[in-house]
Amino acid sequence: MKTFFSLATISILLSAGVASAQPLVLSVEELPLGSERAWQNPRFSPNGTSVFYTSPSFEGIWEYSLESKSTRQITSDPHSGYGYSISPDGRTIAYRRTIIQPSRRRTQEIIVKDLRDHSATVVDSGPNLSTPAFTDRRLSYTKGEQTRELSLSLQGSEIEVLGIENTKIALLKGNTKVLLDPFGKGSYIWPSLSPDKTQIVAYEMERGTFVADIEGTVLATLGRRNAPSWTFDGKWIVYMDDRDDGHQILESDIRYVSADGTKSGRLTETADVIELNPQCSPTDPKIVYHTLDGRIFLLTYSE
Repeated sequence: MKTFFSLATISILLSAGVASAQPLVLSVEELPLGSERAWQNPRFSPNGTSVFYTSPSFEGIWEYSLESKSTRQITSDPHSGYGYSISPDGRTIAYRRTIIQPSRRRTQEIIVKDLRDHSATVVDSGPNLSTPAFTDRRLSYTKGEQTRELSLSLQGSEIEVLGIENTKIALLKGNTKVLLDPFGKGSYIWPSLSPDKTQIVAYEMERGTFVADIEGTVLATLGRRNAPSWTFDGKWIVYMDDRDDGHQILESDIRYVSADGTKSGRLTETADVIELNPQCSPTDPKIVYHTLDGRIFLLTYSE
């Protein structure tokens, strides 16, 4: 059953927010994914028409179509939900599955699967593979210390965040992988490339969230703003404002901040719901996130 929050139960930015063209929440809707298990880590497809998600144990990947309101399981491969990427044309998914042998030996494989005919290919295997990432022209991943690439018949720009490698931000620029360390000897998580591919938002473990250009020059420090994600137009960074007691999360709401840190506000304010890990649509003013109890919500906003 779908769940809708009334405007009285969520944070609505009133006249001051509207006057400064800040986000105004229009609706918050629970996606009807079924209650047979908990769900987490939702993300949009490149065209914004589907939401991909996984289970808390990362055992499998599912897709919910926002157009047809239907759900399908993409794979049940072990740990596949931990690291996957959708091709820019939305036709292919690449993911890493991890198989633990009875001897406790670990084998990882990069799988490329066609979302139309469900055909799958094992691209590579080994004991230590990074999660795969599609750029505009190819699929990239790291095997040990070496970057591997699978060419695609796509065209476009050649800048993409590959992820975290040895605590640094791995960025693909043209044919070259570079490791960014904006603060020097930093340890980073949650890197995200802005829609115009000129800036990166990430979190450094001691300094918090920051914005840097693609050369690694820090442009703004934003403090403790966890799991940051760019809105589709690059105007805002959405994040979770979570609090814990050192053992478990006690509360969390979804907030936003401008890239220079001068404007900020709240998108949700629900005492009985703990909202986590927001991800923005690449095409529309929409945000998906999951809750601590394993539900996934779609938030729609306007400015």
